[in-house]
Amino acid sequence: MNFKGKKVLVLGMAKSGMAAAKKLKSLGEEVYIIDIAKNSSLHSRALELNKEGILAHIGSQSLSYAEGKELIIISPGVPGDIPLIKRAKEMGIPVWSEIELAYQLAGSNPFIVGITGTNGKTTTTTLIGEMYKKSFPTIIAGNIGNPLVENLEAISSDTKFVVELSSFQLENIVEFRPRISVLLNITDDHLDRYIDIADYTQAKARLFENQSKDDYAILNFDDPLVWKLASSVNAKIIPFSKIKELNEGIFVKSGKVYFRYGGASEEVFLVDELRIKGEHNLDNAMASAAAALVGGVPISFVRNVLLNFKGLKHRVEYVGTVDGVEFYNDSKATNPDAVIKALTAFSSPVILLVGGRNKKNSFQGVAKASKGKVRALIVFGEAASEIKLAFCGLNITIEETESLIEATKRAAGISKNGDVVLLSPACASFDMFSDYKERGEVFRKAVLSLREDFYGLQKS
Repeated sequence: MNFKGKKVLVLGMAKSGMAAAKKLKSLGEEVYIIDIAKNSSLHSRALELNKEGILAHIGSQSLSYAEGKELIIISPGVPGDIPLIKRAKEMGIPVWSEIELAYQLAGSNPFIVGITGTNGKTTTTTLIGEMYKKSFPTIIAGNIGNPLVENLEAISSDTKFVVELSSFQLENIVEFRPRISVLLNITDDHLDRYIDIADYTQAKARLFENQSKDDYAILNFDDPLVWKLASSVNAKIIPFSKIKELNEGIFVKSGKVYFRYGGASEEVFLVDELRIKGEHNLDNAMASAAAALVGGVPISFVRNVLLNFKGLKHRVEYVGTVDGVEFYNDSKATNPDAVIKALTAFSSPVILLVGGRNKKNSFQGVAKASKGKVRALIVFGEAASEIKLAFCGLNITIEETESLIEATKRAAGISKNGDVVLLSPACASFDMFSDYKERGEVFRKAVLSLREDFYGLQKS
């Protein structure tokens, strides 16, 4: 598409919307941007954009905004079924995600590794990005917090893009094509946006729709919903599995991880060598290794990154120990399956902190996974009553608090030497916090305050 002089509407003033609007303006577009919300932060952004010649408006999404536009860029947080988008499609106006816009601007067939899944996306994206960086000019972008459209300056023909993709971003792609796609897992999530799990799966599966037989798809053989998609994928499939030795792919055998492809087989790493724990992180490590190896990264670089990676903030992140009790921050666990996976990382008794805003998910699976692992449950936030109901049949202590800080203090109060206190909320954070990062930081500060109080008293 020739962008010069076109009238473009951008929906949403979060990071990707702001980045798209500014990029389009730099290309000579007549750019409009709107956001239905209205607060001081958005007001400041609107003023900033207006100063740059971008027509910004907050507080409404009138159907009239579609009139005369030649392209609409929709932010991930904006549902695709709002009346304005329906009207635009009726008028034949193309609707793209920021990811599609970046792809269209990146040149002919850019080398993209696209990573999606319900859980593990950011860890896997980070691992793959670090592996590629050791061999190629590499840009890590997407849902990881760095809009892809911001990263298109001064790229070369051998630049690799490693891009984390949410289902929301994939909903409005058109030609977007990753050379290597990675689908980690599919479990219930965002059912407040999708009709059901099949609808959610369909959004994730758009990752593969433009791939050809010259591309690669890294798929989780152990996940039934993921593997069911294999028959409809045109790319060369590279499966990964913890439970089956594969004729081709990456798998675990006798505590070692092997990569077998093109008739050759080689050992990649020992499971016990990984510094990130839990079965989910073994999946992330195998998928990362496969995506790097098929992309031409030497195995020595793959091993080096995997064996030195300590994990990311807010993802089963060790915060500290107070009086023999370890505290872990897993604030990024915004759905039940993420909590279930986090629990596999611990053999010690767990005091589990769960709560926030539910996304129409069931907590029964978390309750089932907690049997024999969780000694006490402390709930908080909008979904507290719903969570308590799911756990009522278990013979464990269940308490409710008004805040995360109070929950952290209460966990410390009932904990015993050797216990683990795990914040793994299973919910979105928006009832109390701006995002999962703020929630994690509040927890971290509460733990550090407990440490100061305890060790200060010990010294006195």
